Amino acid sequence: MNIKQFSGSLVLKIHSWIILSMIVLIFGFLCNSCSTNANKGTISGTVILHNDTDNPSLNPVDYAGITVALYKTAVLDTTLVRINQQYPQIGVQITQETEFDHRNFNPLKVVTTDAEGKFSFPSLSPGNYNLVVWKNEWGIRYICSVRAEEKENNNLGNIVLYPATSYNSTIVSEPTTFKSDHSYFVLTDVNFMSSVEFQPRAQIFINPAAMLKFYGAVTTPEFTSPKDMWKITSGKEIYSTAQVTMDFDSYYSTVNFYGDEINLKSGELIYGTSSINIINSLSINLSFLLLRYCSSGITLEQGEVNINNLIISNCYNYGISCTANAGNTNSDFFTKCIFFNIKTGGILINIQGYYNITDCYFSNIYKSISAKLGDCNISHNNFENNYFNIYFDYISNQNHQITYNNFYSATICIQPTGEINNINYNNFYLISDWYITIRRILYPYSLVTENVDATHNYWYESNVDKYLADGNDNDEFGSNCQFYIIYQPILDTPLRDAGIQ
Repeated sequence: MNIKQFSGSLVLKIHSWIILSMIVLIFGFLCNSCSTNANKGTISGTVILHNDTDNPSLNPVDYAGITVALYKTAVLDTTLVRINQQYPQIGVQITQETEFDHRNFNPLKVVTTDAEGKFSFPSLSPGNYNLVVWKNEWGIRYICSVRAEEKENNNLGNIVLYPATSYNSTIVSEPTTFKSDHSYFVLTDVNFMSSVEFQPRAQIFINPAAMLKFYGAVTTPEFTSPKDMWKITSGKEIYSTAQVTMDFDSYYSTVNFYGDEINLKSGELIYGTSSINIINSLSINLSFLLLRYCSSGITLEQGEVNINNLIISNCYNYGISCTANAGNTNSDFFTKCIFFNIKTGGILINIQGYYNITDCYFSNIYKSISAKLGDCNISHNNFENNYFNIYFDYISNQNHQITYNNFYSATICIQPTGEINNINYNNFYLISDWYITIRRILYPYSLVTENVDATHNYWYESNVDKYLADGNDNDEFGSNCQFYIIYQPILDTPLRDAGIQ
């Protein structure tokens, strides 16, 4: 046999097998790609421009060139989701509508509409997406949790954009309505001197460092769904298709409300240095509001307060501050609120009156409740992962009733002051330093003027006295302290009816 001939034949056969294998691989890849693309979904729709103003410069309307951006859905905070699920009766249920801000993300895809206002996002993996639609001078709309299904076209139908309204004058004298699904841009400090109405899903974008002041009556809608909340936020780079850094320099200055009676419901305020200030009011009623990413949440300077179903999160200073003029001899009520991830404090009380805090959740806060003055009832709340749960820092003849709360892990749970401190029927769980401390380093060496009644509580730590700082301590601070924390008798098992009801 001719060796050379056999070798050449073998080489040809090997080359043939290599070529055949490559063809099979390429064919398989193409088939797989075709199969994969065949399983992809499409999201489409039509943007309609509706000129409901008397601005002739917007006519005739041009449907081409409207920006439509596609985003991943926002990841909801797991702590807030857990609280929402466990206690649906408090706060507000967070959703994509409350948590998604397109400036925090880069879009997956960006398209513009054709001459008829149509757009399409083909070849999408099955799942939920958020859409943002805008056109200069025509405002902005969010369409959240839009589903892409395999082998289907999810046609959203018509999405209506309305002309945007800009305010660059310092005085607005006529009554004003912020309409549903409309966008409003505040370019400078603006004073609304007459009545104002907020409709569902109205959006107000305030330039960084600018402020709003409302002097007339303010009407807000009844709460029906987080999807329908009106919104006030910073207007920084609101038409950006790239991720934006939203730092303190991006925040609007403040929104001030004046008037004898303030009633605010069903709103969301984001990226404000001081989100809400209420000044010189006799009656303040706030409900179903969500405030986040701000330096301070709500500042109340005067008036009888009734606050319920708020979420205040990701703030630097206090969530709610009641200053020295607020309350006086009135009764102030805070109930069914969630305070989360606040650097300084949840609620600051500096009033000479009575306040009631019930059915609230405080988590990841330095001082959950901080009070200088006033008598109080603090009951049926949950405290979790805070440094101080309850911090009183002014010695006076106060009456503090602290009952039926769940105190989870903390560094210092309660620092009482004053004359009457009844701390009963609570569940005290993990602690780092002190369950209760009444010692002072300086004269008069005690924060209280009478013994503290801390009987009938459940204590997770069996050696309770080790975690109580009072006159029983065998050190120089304990020997100088004249008063004691009376904790016997104790409960052997946790109270079932303590905490949020």
